[in-house]
Amino acid sequence: MLRIVCVREFFNQILQCFLVMRNKIFFILFFFQLICVTVFGDVNDSIFILEIKSFVYKEIGMELKGDLFTKWNKEDKPYQYVYVSLADSIKSPPELKSAFIFCGTDEEQALKKAAEYKEKGNQVFCYKTYANSGALLNSRFISYSGEIKCFILFHELIHNYLSQEKIKIPYEFNEALADVIGNYGALDYSTETKKTDLALTKKQICINEKLYKCMNSFISRINSNPEKARQLDKKCNKRIHSILESANTFQRDRFNYEVNNAYLVKNQYYSKNYFLLKKILRKQKSIKGLLEIMKHLPERVEDCVIYLKKYT
Repeated sequence: MLRIVCVREFFNQILQCFLVMRNKIFFILFFFQLICVTVFGDVNDSIFILEIKSFVYKEIGMELKGDLFTKWNKEDKPYQYVYVSLADSIKSPPELKSAFIFCGTDEEQALKKAAEYKEKGNQVFCYKTYANSGALLNSRFISYSGEIKCFILFHELIHNYLSQEKIKIPYEFNEALADVIGNYGALDYSTETKKTDLALTKKQICINEKLYKCMNSFISRINSNPEKARQLDKKCNKRIHSILESANTFQRDRFNYEVNNAYLVKNQYYSKNYFLLKKILRKQKSIKGLLEIMKHLPERVEDCVIYLKKYT
């Protein structure tokens, strides 16, 4: 009888240990998942991002260095950029040596810089974005659809590719290249993997290209008729907001501002050479083919256009 009691006690102790260990394991797993959700928004998001990164690396022919799109932006605030244009043309003032003024996440500094240039008679545009080549995660980026995330990842990883490979190209070709590859890399991903909505990806491309055609048209008209700049800005504003009625959240975040010359200065870096690079990508039929051509781009913008036209 004593032996039976001892055996029962022994098994009870084993059962208690098992229950304690099970609870600890559940706690560890819960804690791990909580960390993942905090960092990535959702465990599925982290897996999805890693899959897209792997696809990008396959398309460009190399794996990039660094923890790109794996670390969280602690401030979780948008990045602030200030663009400046002359009042009578789509052109930055000569004293501004860069395409934009980057103010980190300091909105107060951005507004202050914008006011300084506005006082000098320029037009200014304060732009906010939750994604740049720093490749940090934030809650707004995580909230975007898979089609949007795919575009952003291609776009920003191309900037990192150019930087890591020390490929220096004029800024307006840099951004246009990132957008072309962002659009058609996302299309390739959707077509090959079926993990994003193909119809939504095509719609995203269609709206981006409608916006760029609109901007290119009005930029040309304003530069040809500087006395009508304000009138044309208003017409452009109306047209852009009409296109944005069917846009996704990222496109509205990116383009839903009042149009002025500085707004068009910002966006011409993306739109002006976009369709030239698109032609080359279609002819090359691969992102690697386009990137190989871009490696040998001349330093002067005028020479770049002549060089690239040979590949259309």
